[in-house]
Amino acid sequence: TIDKWVKYLKNDLEISCADPFSLVNTLGDPIQIREWIIAKLPKDEFSITNAIIYAKSIKFPLFVDPQGQGNRWVKNMEKDNEMTIIKISDHQFGRTLENCIQFGKPLLIENVGETLDPILEPILLKQIIVSGNRKLIKL
Repeated sequence: TIDKWVKYLKNDLEISCADPFSLVNTLGDPIQIREWIIAKLPKDEFSITNAIIYAKSIKFPLFVDPQGQGNRWVKNMEKDNEMTIIKISDHQFGRTLENCIQFGKPLLIENVGETLDPILEPILLKQIIVSGNRKLIKL
């Protein structure tokens, strides 16, 4: 748990650490957090912590979002970037995915089940091929 980790840092490694530890206080930017709240992110610490993890992550985020709050927040955050919203079951899924990658547009895939379409594998694994001065992903 976090309490054990904080004790280990303080006692064993002699590294100062906030007690109680808070990811919001450590990595959070108050101005960014305020922008997130304006974009309909709930004000609770759990939601803000998850948003910080989302923002700092180098991987693609997966939201387990039964109430739709994260979905609404992402849509609000990306509305100026012409985000495309699709479901894996859409008949134009592959074409839409390809277009978003080609034109650098954000893509939100809704209602993802327990298994992913194999077309997503090279993207999620970042299997980028360099050909000359171009970067390609083979779908």
